[in-house]
Amino acid sequence: MTTRSHRAYAATQRETSVSSARPVELVVMVYQRLLDHLQTGKIQMAEGADSSESLTKAIDLITTGLESCLDKEKGGEIAQNLAFIYDWAGKEIIRARLRRDPEMIQGVINAFVPLAEAWLEHAGQKDESFASKYLQPVMATAKALSGKAVAASGGGVKGMNAVFAARA
Repeated sequence: MTTRSHRAYAATQRETSVSSARPVELVVMVYQRLLDHLQTGKIQMAEGADSSESLTKAIDLITTGLESCLDKEKGGEIAQNLAFIYDWAGKEIIRARLRRDPEMIQGVINAFVPLAEAWLEHAGQKDESFASKYLQPVMATAKALSGKAVAASGGGVKGMNAVFAARA
């Protein structure tokens, strides 16, 4: 199968999935695509490649796929909190692009994984391997950051403060 026919088949399959999905399943799909674009953008950024397309798609999914669908009246405090997270995430992605910092993108991923897992569970699609797809790289990052923090100040809270101050 050629690349062109593969893409056409995949697009048809996505359209069929979307047209037959329940609303909660649509939200799950948006979160999954969002996390895929964030992960791709993070990898591209880390490799020095152009991440603008992936991260622009991620921002678009946040604003048009998630944020615009919030009903702040009926949703109350939960909708307000989600709106805050979505606003923060969009700004954080832009800051990460300006700084060319893939770790900032991982921070956005870390914020969205628990939300996506909650929607998966709500849709009856609990996937035990879901988080590991996105959070596996975090373990190496956390170890690297903690090592830098310890080296920065001889250890302890001072070291962690140095790492966070350097990223601000």
